[in-house]
Amino acid sequence: MGNKINPNHEFWITNISNRNVCLADLAFTIHKGRSYNLLDSKHFYYTLEQLEKSAKEGSLFKKSNMIKIRNVPPKNIINPGIHIIRTAQETRPKNIRSQVKIVDKEYEELMISDEKFSEQFLDINESFLSSKDKNKN
Repeated sequence: MGNKINPNHEFWITNISNRNVCLADLAFTIHKGRSYNLLDSKHFYYTLEQLEKSAKEGSLFKKSNMIKIRNVPPKNIINPGIHIIRTAQETRPKNIRSQVKIVDKEYEELMISDEKFSEQFLDINESFLSSKDKNKN
């Protein structure tokens, strides 16, 4: 195997192929594009001797074109693209007030009484009706 033993007791494998790979001697299938620490005692029960034997002559050796052995964990790679924030709290904090100010303007030319408005409306209506009568004749 040529690699020195990692003092942190980590034995990382990474599937670089685009399909799932079965490691028969370890009774484990590694999914496409995934990395695992096989010496992680919370998830796996492999010994260092089992892993070294598999890397020298077992399924890790036979499938070395699809599985790469590492001593350090892989970096988390963020794929390019648009990432959507799922919660509203992350987009806008509640303690920030709106920058839009609502202004109530009053225009004097629109401030007319109801009587004056009705007089203007009647004048317009009478002029319209008189022009309509002239067009008939």
